[in-house]
Amino acid sequence: MIRIKIILIWKEDDSISVRNKITIISIVITFAFILLSNVVFSRFFSNYLENQEDAQINSSNKSAESFFYEKTMKYQGTVNDYSHWDDSYNFINDINTQQYTASNLIEDTFSNIEVNFIFFVKEDNSIWYQQYYDDIKKQFTAFPKNLPEDIEKLMRNSNPKEDVSKIIKLENQFYFIATSEITDSSKEKNSNGRMVMGRLIDESMIKNLNEITDSKIKLSTIDNVDNDAVTLNKGKDTVQAEFIIPNTAYEGSSILMTLTKTRNLFIGGMNQVYNFMLFYSIIMVVILLIIFYLLGKYISRPFIKLINEVKGLDLTKNEILKLEINGNDEFSFLRNSVNHMLRRIETEQYKVRENEEKLYATLTSVGDGVIAVDRNGIVDFMNPVAQWLTGWSTEEGNGKSFETVFNIINEYSREKIESPVQKVFETEEIIELANHTILISRDGTERAIEDTAAPIKDAFGKVIGVVLVFRDFSDKKEKRRQIEYLSYHDQLTGLYNRRFFEEELKRLDTRRNLPLSFVFADVNGLKTINDAFGHQVGDQLIKQVSDVFKTICRADDIISRTGGDEFVILLPKTEAAFVKELVKRLKEKIEQKKIMDIDISVSFGCDTKIRENQCAQEVLKNAEDLMYQKKIFDSSSKRSAVITSILNTLHLKSPREEAHSKRVSLICEDIGKAYHLNDDEIKELKIAGELHDIGKIAIDEVILNKPGKLSEAEWAQIQHHPETGYRLLGTSSEYYNISEYVLAHHERWDGMGYPKGLKGEAIHWKARIITLADAYDAMTCERPYRKALSEEQAVAELKKNAGIQFDPDIAKVFVEKILGLTW
Repeated sequence: MIRIKIILIWKEDDSISVRNKITIISIVITFAFILLSNVVFSRFFSNYLENQEDAQINSSNKSAESFFYEKTMKYQGTVNDYSHWDDSYNFINDINTQQYTASNLIEDTFSNIEVNFIFFVKEDNSIWYQQYYDDIKKQFTAFPKNLPEDIEKLMRNSNPKEDVSKIIKLENQFYFIATSEITDSSKEKNSNGRMVMGRLIDESMIKNLNEITDSKIKLSTIDNVDNDAVTLNKGKDTVQAEFIIPNTAYEGSSILMTLTKTRNLFIGGMNQVYNFMLFYSIIMVVILLIIFYLLGKYISRPFIKLINEVKGLDLTKNEILKLEINGNDEFSFLRNSVNHMLRRIETEQYKVRENEEKLYATLTSVGDGVIAVDRNGIVDFMNPVAQWLTGWSTEEGNGKSFETVFNIINEYSREKIESPVQKVFETEEIIELANHTILISRDGTERAIEDTAAPIKDAFGKVIGVVLVFRDFSDKKEKRRQIEYLSYHDQLTGLYNRRFFEEELKRLDTRRNLPLSFVFADVNGLKTINDAFGHQVGDQLIKQVSDVFKTICRADDIISRTGGDEFVILLPKTEAAFVKELVKRLKEKIEQKKIMDIDISVSFGCDTKIRENQCAQEVLKNAEDLMYQKKIFDSSSKRSAVITSILNTLHLKSPREEAHSKRVSLICEDIGKAYHLNDDEIKELKIAGELHDIGKIAIDEVILNKPGKLSEAEWAQIQHHPETGYRLLGTSSEYYNISEYVLAHHERWDGMGYPKGLKGEAIHWKARIITLADAYDAMTCERPYRKALSEEQAVAELKKNAGIQFDPDIAKVFVEKILGLTW
């Protein structure tokens, strides 16, 4: 067998072309396939031929066994025939011995039955008769040395009642031995001995056996073993098999037959296999050469041509030259695919250029400064905002170190801050500048900035640069400061707010700040002022009060506006006596102030924490309670004064309204008298008539004095004056009942009035009186937009609208008892 060992050393080299790589790989694969197929064929046929050879050996062994078996059976049958014959029985009993010997124990008998010796053995194992025949010399001869003794020994060691038929080695010779008990033919008489026949296995018999088995046979002895076949040895030219011949065990050994055959079948078959493999290998090499030729002609050369054309493409141009397509084969399809990819590349390159232009435009137009540095910390990009903030132009800054262009310090310590770019290179993470960072531009200008530095990474995640985005933080910082200010200050007055007061109270509520005093103040009549003159006037009122607080109080006193009209002054380390004096001065100063000709009034309450175990909140609550006690005591007179001031202001705005109010007041007084009301009710009705239009204080003076017809929006304002009057008067207990009459004085008997749309008896009786008085005066007095009606005309209108607009009973009483006319 030929063994081929191929060692392939492959060194990866970019200089090896694809064609050469394919060629090398194809050659290696082909030879590997040839080698593998040869090994497989060789193994297969070798196993097949060896199996055939083993079958031949087994067949030869079977033939040899059959040969020995037939011979053994033949001699056993012959000895049985002679031993169970009456003449043989008589012979061993010494009867007719001469006649038996002359007739049966002659040379022809030995030759005919093909035996070399015959023994007649007595029952005592003594030999009665023996004769040896040499079949080569064709005559009786002397026994080989020690053969009779060996036969005696065999007889002694065997059962006289059993037949024996086997091959035994006696004195270096191998014999077929057959024994049988000598009886009469009917086997009725007792045996008197045994007959032994033997045949020498000579060269002629071995030669005959060689011809039968087509082998060379050799006999020998071997110690008794269990296996029939001892071994099988295969040499280069011959194969030798050793078999134990069955039924040959004697005295601890058996007959071993060594069978030697030439390996003609195996050698001849393997030579044919080798010839086939050689022919097969040659055919495969030829096929490989043909394949290489076809590959080169139809694949390799067109492929190389395609590669060269692709190498010649210039992908940097805006329009890439396309490959030429001829035919409909696979290469045409491949060229078409390449052209398709080229068109995709053109599209993507266009998008990339467009995105780059957009990115550049974005970076240059973005409102934040952008600086990019390479892996060495050298500036390679600055947008216009970065140039303006740093004072370095692109030409001047590019190529400079980042620290040179971007000079930053701490706002308070004035120490230089570590470069954020260096931090990014060290951590490979996004970094933000600390608070209070100042950028010093090239001309020395300082700006508060905030920024973020982020790493620029390649496709493998390696940091190749850093981009810094920063902005001028000055305006934002100022706005933040303003927000912080507003979070602790009242926007209207600039005083501290409730949040700041509560935090300061917690901070100052300590032993070292005792005595800790509180002043609680509440502006009187703020709601009335807002309702009468609007919130702008109310805000002016609050500002005037806060200005007084700022003027009178000490710099360390904490003045807070804690509600709409409430103020709290926190005075650490301040005795109660000083606080009382402070409140006195505040009241005096405030009472000198006026708003819309109305005296400003503020109620005060104060208390002082003098012991550490006192609760500051309870002391503050006590100051608030004292303030409300004084507010209740002063509120009635103060509110009445405010109402009077508002009414005077309205009369100043519109003198016509003053005259109208007084006439309505007199009419209401007359109607009250006509109904025989008591003096208090008449007085209340008269005051209600005078105050019925006080809500018009909130209406623009232009609308009140407008000569022409009112617009819908203007009329809507007019219709709100009953509600405004109700709110103004409702703040005073003195005018509380009157506020209800004022609210309903424009309601109608039929329910079509305003503001609530009340009907009939649901409208307060005194409000119905004011309604009639107001309407009659309006009809009989000249207005800018119409002339006055005569008394007769006005009465006609009253009659016409009695039960519709007016209470019919009040209208009748007014006409008959006040005007003295007939209803």
